[in-house]
Amino acid sequence: MKLTRLLLVFVLLFLIYSCSTLLGISEPENITRESAYKYLYQNKIDTSNVIFLKPNAIETLQHRPYKPEWDAGFRPVQFKIFDKEGNLVFQHSTCEGTLKHTLIFEKFPPYNITPIDTTYTLEKEQLLIEDKIMNPVCSDYIAIIYWATYTGIIGRRYLKKVNKILIKQDADIFIYKLNTDFVRDR
Repeated sequence: MKLTRLLLVFVLLFLIYSCSTLLGISEPENITRESAYKYLYQNKIDTSNVIFLKPNAIETLQHRPYKPEWDAGFRPVQFKIFDKEGNLVFQHSTCEGTLKHTLIFEKFPPYNITPIDTTYTLEKEQLLIEDKIMNPVCSDYIAIIYWATYTGIIGRRYLKKVNKILIKQDADIFIYKLNTDFVRDR
């Protein structure tokens, strides 16, 4: 019985601290903007509203906790939703479990599985992003879906799924796709 509990604790710790390893996500790569767009096109993903991280932003993200009371570390397969005032209202990563636990299919904005940093704003997110985030249609919400070529199948599926879910919501949402590769043609 004690061995089973110990093994369960070990597995849970491994999942929390090694999510990228478990999901088969490699390290960020050096790519060009052109190759990022080509990747989306080849995988039948809409190329509108693609934005890119600033050159050193991944290093910054790796030294910040993903959410309050989490250890520092970047979660490359995630998305965030901000309200029209720029306040973070939702944040989810594959490391937290499936989207169905967020109740996203029943309500919007969805339920946060773990507490979010309510002081985090779209303005703070903009500091990490090279391109200007705007709300051109004065939407009620702005969603930012993180994606990268190095996240492989997991990242592609998550990007497609989240985009599809957000489009079907009964809310006015402007969706950005934030590339987190190391883009070298700046």
